[in-house]
Amino acid sequence: MLREQNSLYGISEFGVVVNIEKPKQLEEVSIRVDSVRSLLLEKLRELPITILDYETLQESDQYPILYLHINIRKAISDIYPFTAEMKFYQPVKLPLNNNIQTMASTWHNSIIGLVTPDLINYIVARSANLAVSFRIDYQNVN
Repeated sequence: MLREQNSLYGISEFGVVVNIEKPKQLEEVSIRVDSVRSLLLEKLRELPITILDYETLQESDQYPILYLHINIRKAISDIYPFTAEMKFYQPVKLPLNNNIQTMASTWHNSIIGLVTPDLINYIVARSANLAVSFRIDYQNVN
């Protein structure tokens, strides 16, 4: 965990990207990417960083990205299993491979759980708490 925290040292800007994956039969699950992203930004607000917009991120694949992937499934009896995984990607050099530069995940955290339809917002709240974990680790080294 310390190595992951140390990888956040000196980071001054990054993008925030959210991806929500769910099967077609779960159209009634109304979790929107923009809403989740806004909540993440709120949790990160006190950090002394610049959040890059989508247009800037599309200019190059060399910008650091805080990436949240939420995967929701439907099981029997209206139970929704879910996972939420947050990763921080940044440019790295691979010294054992002629210093090739690529993007790599240098920090991560995740959760798994089960909810009923009336607790769908719990998925969003728990996912947003991953950003709090990131914020704490960032603050510990900066």
